[in-house]
Amino acid sequence: MLLAKCFMQMKILLALSSLLEKRKCIYLFLSFIICIGSISAKEKSVSINQKCLSCHSTESICDGKFKINEEEFYSSAHSSIKCTDCHLVSLRGSDEKMSHKKIMPEIDCTAKCHQQNKQIKPGLSPLYYPDSVHGRAYLERGAQDAAKCWDCHTKHNIKRQSDLDSTVNKRNIPLTCSNCHEDMSVILKYNIHCEKPYQDYLQSVHGKALYKAGLLSLAAVCTDCHGIHDIKGVGEPSLIAKNPKTCGKCHILIFNAYKESIHGGEALNGNPDVPLCVDCHNEHKIIFPSDEEAPTSWKNVNDTCSACHARIEIMQKYGVPDDRRESYIQSLHGIAIGYGYEAAANCTSCHGFHDIRPASDPSSRVNPANLAKTCRQENCHPGMPDKISNSRIHIDINQKKSGASYYIQQIFLWIVFITAVITVIWFVPGFIKKIKYLKR
Repeated sequence: MLLAKCFMQMKILLALSSLLEKRKCIYLFLSFIICIGSISAKEKSVSINQKCLSCHSTESICDGKFKINEEEFYSSAHSSIKCTDCHLVSLRGSDEKMSHKKIMPEIDCTAKCHQQNKQIKPGLSPLYYPDSVHGRAYLERGAQDAAKCWDCHTKHNIKRQSDLDSTVNKRNIPLTCSNCHEDMSVILKYNIHCEKPYQDYLQSVHGKALYKAGLLSLAAVCTDCHGIHDIKGVGEPSLIAKNPKTCGKCHILIFNAYKESIHGGEALNGNPDVPLCVDCHNEHKIIFPSDEEAPTSWKNVNDTCSACHARIEIMQKYGVPDDRRESYIQSLHGIAIGYGYEAAANCTSCHGFHDIRPASDPSSRVNPANLAKTCRQENCHPGMPDKISNSRIHIDINQKKSGASYYIQQIFLWIVFITAVITVIWFVPGFIKKIKYLKR
């Protein structure tokens, strides 16, 4: 078929030769030569592949992992290359029992192919693989169960990434990764901190967007966050899966607000103590704040913030009061939340979400100049007087510095104590007298 097309091109060339310039004729002639050369190479590939498949597609000769589905191979992305381009062996005569050595060299996909420039798109080139967590495990430590090219892309039925049936097509990547990352033997062997990432992902906003809403071009999958061929281990510095810039590739406006916040500014400067996106929203099971199970829901967000703000060593390091959690729980808002009142103010109601700033910042929601506006939000206290909105918020009534609240509490405690003492003094003699009376 291809040969016929080339001859047709030659006929057209001859017919138009009198009408074309000499240079254009040369170009057309060279195109014809290249076409003939490609046909010759393809025919050679087909010849070698047919020889291999004469055994490897026959169940009586090869079974199990050595058997190749001929139809799948010729429909794969590698159908036009020779078997020996990947399997570097010398084929023997057809009269021998096996046409190659039983033990073959390891396959190196980047030896002659897949040498894309690493600078075109970070992580995309397979040349990143040797320095990845999978590459180091396999190439340096010899871990045979570490992910290799063919574990993700398959072997003889490789399909292009754009093919919906490809194992590395965006809609299939979470399932492909789960083949290892939900294998408990692999998880225990390599001490992987997440046991069921695929199941968590299915329940996340990203998983639902992909599998339920069908937002193939918008939903984030494993490779969007962890990288492609440059995936790093959890303990390595500059982990892209935890870098706020990774989330910012999709959540642009949120990232712009976050990077200007007290948390974001420090995080982007490399401070390891500040919360990142995954610290508040979770890693694989990211769910809407409207879901009560979400760490950012009205019910849980205070505990999420407390994960850092209740750590005395961190608070003292940065000069932040360490009593914020306790003082909030004692407040009217904290008590209301404890009783399940959803409309009560939580941390984010006053301090903000991604744009949290220190109280000294003029643009902070809790800056003294902005407190009245913050308290007068539509769903909070519209019309609140300035005097009340400017009063102290986080008050620990167990400390004298809380002022009147401390002394009022002390008065009530003393009243309760004195009442209890008087009750005992009055009750005990009467009780003894009654016992004596009953003994008579």
